Amino acid sequence: MALAQLWRAFVAVFWAFLGVRSESGYKSDITKLSFAQVAVVGIICTLLFIGTLVGLVMYVTHKA
Repeated sequence: MALAQLWRAFVAVFWAFLGVRSESGYKSDITKLSFAQVAVVGIICTLLFIGTLVGLVMYVTHKA
């Protein structure tokens, strides 16, 4: 059950990163997810995104 909730939070955060979310999906997320779930997954995804960008920049600048 907890894994399903985390997956739903990940999907909600992913769509938020892209800036695309249907109104019905948004309302569904509000009723089924807690703020803490979305906040934790959002922080983790943000750190992964930043780490990926830093790694990519380091790789490109090292090769140049």
